[in-house]
Amino acid sequence: MALSWIVAGGGTGGHVTMALALGEALTQNGHRVLFIGSNRGLETRLVPEKGFELVLLPSRQVTGRSLLGRVAGAMAILWATARAWRVFARFGAQGVISVGGYAAMPAVIVAVLRRTPIALLEPNAIPGRANRLTARFARLVFIGFESAAGKLGLRARPGEIHERVRCLGIPLQSSLVSNFRDGSMRRSPRPPFRVLIFGGSQGARQINEAVLEALPLLAGQPIEIFHQTGEVDRDRVAAAYAQTSLSAEVVDFDRDRPTRYRWADLAVCRAGAITVAELMLSGLPALLVPYPYAADDHQAANARELETAGAARCLDNRSLDGEELASALLELVGAPQRLAAMSTAASKLARPEAAVRIVSECCEMLAARVEKRS
Repeated sequence: MALSWIVAGGGTGGHVTMALALGEALTQNGHRVLFIGSNRGLETRLVPEKGFELVLLPSRQVTGRSLLGRVAGAMAILWATARAWRVFARFGAQGVISVGGYAAMPAVIVAVLRRTPIALLEPNAIPGRANRLTARFARLVFIGFESAAGKLGLRARPGEIHERVRCLGIPLQSSLVSNFRDGSMRRSPRPPFRVLIFGGSQGARQINEAVLEALPLLAGQPIEIFHQTGEVDRDRVAAAYAQTSLSAEVVDFDRDRPTRYRWADLAVCRAGAITVAELMLSGLPALLVPYPYAADDHQAANARELETAGAARCLDNRSLDGEELASALLELVGAPQRLAAMSTAASKLARPEAAVRIVSECCEMLAARVEKRS
C-alpha cells in the first residue's frame, strides 16, 4: 500500500542526513514523500540535490532567548503552521516523521490538530527540547541510545522503556551504509598509524587549535594524518604541518568520508549523532571532543555512551589543549591491540538497518490505521 508521508525537520546537517535516509527508505518502498524544513537550514540545498520535493517554512528557536526573541519565534511558528496546514491538505499527508529541531514544529502542530499520526526520531543520548515537547503526541518514538528513553517525558515503569519507544539506532543514507557491509574492510592497526581529524562541514576551530599545539609533541612519531580543517583554517594548519616531519594531507572539505573511515586507524572528531553513528558503522575508534556549546551538552552524553562501551575515549570539551590531545593520541597508537578492541566495540554498536527498520515500523503503524478506517 503506497502511503503519503511528510518528513519534517532540519536546520543542521545531522537532522537533514537522517531525514534524507528516511526519505530514501520510504521512496524505495513506493511511498510518496514531501519534506518540510526551515528556510535557514542546510535542507535548502541538500534535499533538492537528492531530488525530493521540499517546502520551506520560517522557523526560529523559542526557548533560551530574550523575551523579544521568544515572541518573534512564536510568531514565526504560528505563521509557518498556517502555511503547513495548507501543505498537508494539498499533499494529502497520511503520516508525519519528525527528525526534530524547531524546523519540525509547524508540521508537528498541524499533525496534532489534524490527528495525523506522528513518528518522532531522537538520535542523541539527551533529547532535544523540541522533541521533549512533542514526544507525548507521537505514536512512535525512535531513539538512537537507550539512555534517551527516560528523558523524553514519557512515563514508564522503573527499569522499562515506554511502550511507544523503540531503540533502533540512527538512520544513515544507503550510499554510506553500503560501503561498510563487509566488516573485513578495516585493516589491523600498525605503523605508520593513520589518524583522521575532522570537525563538521566547516571544521572545528577548537580541534584545529589543539592539533597545532600538539604537533611539536608528535614530531618523529610513526603517524600519518588526514585533517579536514574547514575553509577558514586550511592554509594556516597546512603551513604548520609543513614545518614538521609528519606526513599529512590537509583539506578544507572532504566529500569522500567513507574512504577516510576505511583508511584510518583512529579518528579525532566531535560527537554529534551522525558522527558517532558513522564511527560505529565503520568500526573506527575515536578520541571524541564534544562541541562544548551543544544544547544540554548532548554531544558529551553521546561521547560517554561510546566511551562506556569501549569504542572511544572522551576528551575534555572545555579545556582541551595540545598536551592532552598528544598524550591521548600517542597512548592509543602505542597500543594497537587496544585500537583493535575499540574497533570491535564500535562495530557492535552499529545499526546499519536503522532507516529500513524505522520506516518499516512507521508504515506498519500507518497501514493498520488506514485499514481500520476503511
